[in-house]
Amino acid sequence: MNTDGVLRVGDGRGFIIEHRAFLSYGDFSDPPRRKLVVTASHCLPRPPKMPCFDSEDTTYGNLLAPLGEEPSVWADCLFFDPVSDLAILGEPDDQSLPEESDGYVALLDERAPFTIARPESGEGYMLSLDNDSWRPTPLKVHAGIWGTGLSTGATLAGQSGSPILDASGRAVAVVSVGIGMESGHHPILKLALPAWLLETMEEMTQPL
Repeated sequence: MNTDGVLRVGDGRGFIIEHRAFLSYGDFSDPPRRKLVVTASHCLPRPPKMPCFDSEDTTYGNLLAPLGEEPSVWADCLFFDPVSDLAILGEPDDQSLPEESDGYVALLDERAPFTIARPESGEGYMLSLDNDSWRPTPLKVHAGIWGTGLSTGATLAGQSGSPILDASGRAVAVVSVGIGMESGHHPILKLALPAWLLETMEEMTQPL
C-alpha cells in the first residue's frame, strides 16, 4: 500500500491528495493538478488566525517532513475545522515566500496521492507507529440521529492525522484520536472535506 503519500505534520501525520485546480481563465480541458495535505486539525501547533487578512495569518513554518524526520517544510492552511478535527494544507504563497513554496512542492512532487472513497463496514488499514507497515483494523460505519460516524480498532498517540484506508487502499477517514482502544468519531472524508475540494477531485463515489 501507499506509504510514500503519508507525511509527518508537527507531532502527528498527514497524507497527500490531489485535486484539479480550476481557474477563472484559460483552457479548462486539462486543468492543473495541485497536491494538498489532509491532517487532523489538532496536529497544527495553533489554529490559523481568524479573520485572516493575508497568508501570514495561515502559514506555518517547519511543519511538514517525510516520516521519521524533523519538520522543516512550510505549509499554508487552506481549511480548518475544529469540530470535525480536519485541516487541509497547501503550498505557501509563492510571491511572498518563494523558497518555502518551492520546498513544499519539492517534498510532495514525486509522492503518490491517495484516492478518496466513502467508507463501508469491513476490514481496513492504519499505518503503524513504525511507519513501515499497514495494520488491519475493523471499520464500523454507524448512522443515527447524531449523523454518520466511523469506528475502528485501537489507535495510538502519534497516529493522529494518518489516513484510514479501506480494503482497496483508498482513504476513507482520518485518525482523530489515539486512545489505545476501539475508537470512533474519526472524520469521514466524504462528509468532512469542503465542497470546493470534493467537487474537483477525480474518482468521486456517490455521497453517503
